Amino acid sequence: MSKKLPPSDFRAVRYKLEPHEFAVSEGQDVAPTDLVDEETWDGIMHLPDDVAIRISDHNGHRLELLYSLWGDWITATGDPEKTDELFNCMLDAGDAFQCANFLFLHGYYRAAIAELRVALELVITGAYGNLKPHDPNYVVWKTSGSELGFTRCRKRIYGMLRGDQCKWLFADEEFPDKTFQRLCNFTHSRPDSSDGALWESNGPVYKHQSVILTFFTILSAYAICYLLVRVARPDFALPPDSRILFEEDWVPNRAGLTKAFEQLYKERAAVRARQP
Repeated sequence: MSKKLPPSDFRAVRYKLEPHEFAVSEGQDVAPTDLVDEETWDGIMHLPDDVAIRISDHNGHRLELLYSLWGDWITATGDPEKTDELFNCMLDAGDAFQCANFLFLHGYYRAAIAELRVALELVITGAYGNLKPHDPNYVVWKTSGSELGFTRCRKRIYGMLRGDQCKWLFADEEFPDKTFQRLCNFTHSRPDSSDGALWESNGPVYKHQSVILTFFTILSAYAICYLLVRVARPDFALPPDSRILFEEDWVPNRAGLTKAFEQLYKERAAVRARQP
């Protein structure tokens, strides 16, 4: 039988924002007009609440890092008064990263990883837009919602770059290509990448191996996105706290990340070894 958290645990209390705390507000909140019943609420929230407590019991530093990386990404998106083709794509990718954090915390590992595919696709599309803003396919993508996609953008960028512009990063079978293909497995819920495979149960449930997989996959997506941004914005400065993505020896694709970082950012990637 479930039990309530003690009042001394800050996670035991829910909060509702006041109208004035929103950037855009239309006055006082309307009183509830169709309040959900307790049984329905519990049926929807019981398992995710349980997982959120268990994950945050044992992964505080990991959650702190993911929250910090998301904050850095929002800052890195750029000046809303001086936007480029990449700006809105990065802004929307930030929403995908935020959603991934929330889904991860509540045990929806597959859905969290699937959001990372959204982020990668948005950033590489925005990067392509910066490099070739008048390309007809890109213009159609912006105006009508037609598909452009990660692989098409990657191959086109590969064809545009010189060797000294980190051209190899966009080649077939390099780690960005392989990472995107792995993310597709989760988007399409292939047998070894489905909710059931990650939970080994119906769920959501706390599963340590899936927590670790999701955490490292999120880090990998951030790192690749920052490389794509630098290709499209040659003067882009990496947020200082996000350097961890290129300095820790436990981040996935360490060798490839170091090579690309040093070629694109024109500095050495210091090596630190701390457990995440």
